[in-house]
Amino acid sequence: MPIGPHFERPSQLVGEWIDVRHTSVGDTALWVLRDNGYDGSAHIVATTRSERRYGSWYFTGTFADPSHRALCFAKRLGRDGPTCLAFAIDTLMVDGLERRRLTIRGYAGEHYTGDRMLLERQVSAITK
Repeated sequence: MPIGPHFERPSQLVGEWIDVRHTSVGDTALWVLRDNGYDGSAHIVATTRSERRYGSWYFTGTFADPSHRALCFAKRLGRDGPTCLAFAIDTLMVDGLERRRLTIRGYAGEHYTGDRMLLERQVSAITK
């Protein structure tokens, strides 16, 4: 039997997500959501990669009900109160490939508050 609280992390949300707002031709900014709850970011320039961990992520609500689901982030689970944000997830075609799109609703960034669009990253052999 597991000790402590159980945090749901659906496979539909697990992955590396390209932060469209902060990505350019020369570099890629990523949100990293691993199935073990790792919540971090990565920055890729050409063939170099740097990562930074922020805390943990988890899911609340019912995945099938968009009005009652949220993606939550906490620096220290059980100690810090989480930030939970509504989201939408769908797929779209990009360069002939179907990719997941995750839209975080009302994300409060350093310079603005609004929806943040993230695209599923296709992992290449160079950046593995």
